[in-house]
Amino acid sequence: MKRILVISDTHGNKSNIAKAITRFGDVDCIIHLGDYVRDAEYIRGLTKVKVYSVKGNCDISASVKSEQVINIGNKKILALHGHRQGVKHSLLNLALYARQKDVDIALFGHTHVPTERLYEGVLLYNPGSLGEPRGRKSTAGIITIDKGEIKISTYKL
Repeated sequence: MKRILVISDTHGNKSNIAKAITRFGDVDCIIHLGDYVRDAEYIRGLTKVKVYSVKGNCDISASVKSEQVINIGNKKILALHGHRQGVKHSLLNLALYARQKDVDIALFGHTHVPTERLYEGVLLYNPGSLGEPRGRKSTAGIITIDKGEIKISTYKL
């Protein structure tokens, strides 16, 4: 079984990052979906697990990749921020892009709103925002991959 902590849009909120790492620390890896990708370095200092990160629209000068395909538990996971796919307007472009990449899950941020949808045959997931939630409490996600099954849970901090 693999457990993945998924966070996005931290925007420098180190207090909430530390709370999330403490609360969900028993994970195999952490995926940071951008907007203040430099927070990923802070996360690496708090944990010994692998931290994957991609840059978002607020990370223009960052030398980090805009997207990654990560293989975990025999599943292919696309990690990106989502602004280039227009996720604030529709998830169709993201779904089609994810199908083109032949992934099982597409993780995205940018909207600051938790979202879980099966769209065009691909599971799309946004954990919401850990740093600047839109009208809600800060949220983070846990993905569990067990015996080929994918389970997603979103938690308020």
